[in-house]
Amino acid sequence: MLQKPTILHLLLFSSVFLFSFRNINNASRSLKPVNPLIAIQGKMETDTGGRAVNIDSAQACINRFPAYMAQFGFTNPGGQSVNIRIKTSAMLTSGESFNAQNLQNWLSTTIAQYAAAGKTLVINVQLGVYDMNYLNTYQPDAAKRAANNGRIAIFLMPADASTGTVVRALVAQPSGGDGSGGGTGYDLGGLQP
Repeated sequence: MLQKPTILHLLLFSSVFLFSFRNINNASRSLKPVNPLIAIQGKMETDTGGRAVNIDSAQACINRFPAYMAQFGFTNPGGQSVNIRIKTSAMLTSGESFNAQNLQNWLSTTIAQYAAAGKTLVINVQLGVYDMNYLNTYQPDAAKRAANNGRIAIFLMPADASTGTVVRALVAQPSGGDGSGGGTGYDLGGLQP
């Protein structure tokens, strides 16, 4: 036999449980496949799908990242006191999409260059921030340049495994941004949303 407090608890739980089901929107019940190219504000069009870029151009974006994040209270080391007065929000970068074949071509060429130099390649995944200097060099579309200015980007940076640094002798200008430049950095591109 159940005690009165237990019966009251069961009744309360049951009423909350049934009330919750009564208020579910039937349209939200069914699971639908999610298209990763759909952003909150509509269909996402990628900016490039990825590209090989000059190592110095990529490094300049990477160097801007700490100061950019400090504006929002993120510092290294953490625990610093902040006095943030943000006047406007920045566009959220939640991820990037890229062309797998171009990335594979860049990786294969870069691996071959490092192997030929007797080095073991490691890839550093680093965050950076686009600025107009970078975008004027690598983004031919003026509207996309304006939209991507100040956005966070992801760069793949090659380095020698024994030292953790780029082998400068292997750094070459990208060949047309088609991912075959080898010895360059790689901008994953495709900012989302």
